Amino acid sequence: MRRRKQTPAPVLIHYPGRRLRRMRPNALRRFWRIPMLLLYLLLAYPLALWTCARKAQPDASSYRAFAWWSRRALRVLGIRLRVDGKIPVQPVMIAANHVSYLDILALATLIPGRFVAKKEMRDWPFFGIMGVWLGTLFIDRSDARASQRIMRQASDIIMAGTSVVLFPEGTTSDGKSVGEFYAAPFETAAAAKAETVPVALRYEDVLQPGQPDGLCPFVGDDSLFGHLWRLAAAAPLTLRVEFLPALPSELGRRQLAQQTRMAISEALQRMEQGASVTYLQPRRGRHPLRDAWAAWRRSHGG
Repeated sequence: MRRRKQTPAPVLIHYPGRRLRRMRPNALRRFWRIPMLLLYLLLAYPLALWTCARKAQPDASSYRAFAWWSRRALRVLGIRLRVDGKIPVQPVMIAANHVSYLDILALATLIPGRFVAKKEMRDWPFFGIMGVWLGTLFIDRSDARASQRIMRQASDIIMAGTSVVLFPEGTTSDGKSVGEFYAAPFETAAAAKAETVPVALRYEDVLQPGQPDGLCPFVGDDSLFGHLWRLAAAAPLTLRVEFLPALPSELGRRQLAQQTRMAISEALQRMEQGASVTYLQPRRGRHPLRDAWAAWRRSHGG
C-alpha cells in the first residue's frame, strides 16, 4: 500500500504591518539606523573594557555583555531571529553555514562561547578589537602548523567547559547553498570528545518564508562599510537559526564534516520547501468610538 505524500500544514501567522513588509530599500531608514548603530558602538567600547579587556580569559559576564550588544545591533538593522531546535547547554562544537558577519552577532546572542574566525577579521574596525577581547581564535588557513595549533587550543577550550563556534566552509556563501566543509576543524570535536551541533542559518524575506534574502550575504569583493550602508536602508527581515541534532565525536573528522554539511543542506531545503504561510488579518486594538460607530451603523442598516 502506497503512502500518500503529506504536504506541510499551513502556518498561521499575523500579517506583517506596513513597517514590517519587505519592500524596496528606503534610504530614509539610514537617518535613524546609522546614528543608532554609532551610539551602540560608542557604548560597546566602555562595556567591553569593563567586562572583557582586563581579563586573561572572557567569562560569563563577557559573553552576556556581547550578547546584549549583538541583540541591540540586530534589532537596529531590522533583523529578527526565529530559533528552532534545542540550544545546547553543555560545551559543544557549533558548526554553521556562513552567510555574513551578522552570523556571529546572531549566534552570540544564543550561545556563550569562543569563535574561530579568519585572520583577516583581526584588522577590521571594531570587530577586530572586540574579537581579540572576546578571545576569538584567528586562524591562518595558509599556515597548516598554525591552524593545527589553533584547533588544539579550541579543543582545550571545549574541555575546559566553553563551547566553540566555527564556520567550516572557510568563507561566506550566498545563502542558497552550502559549500564544501573543511575536515580539519572537526578534529577539535574529536580531540575534545565533544558533540558537534550543526546549525543552519538562512536570511529570509518577511513576506516570502523560505526564500533566501539577497541583501545580507557578505560575499565577493564586498566591503564592510558598503555592506552596512546598503543594509541600513533595507526593510526588516527574518534570520532563521535551526539547531540540528548533535553528532557524536566517535564519527571522526571526515565523517563529521560530511554529515554536518548534509544536515545543514537538508535543513535549508526544508526551509525552502516548508509549510505554506497563511497570513491572518492584522491585530487591531479595540477603540470605543469606533465600536460605537460600527454598532450604530449595524442597527441602522449601514
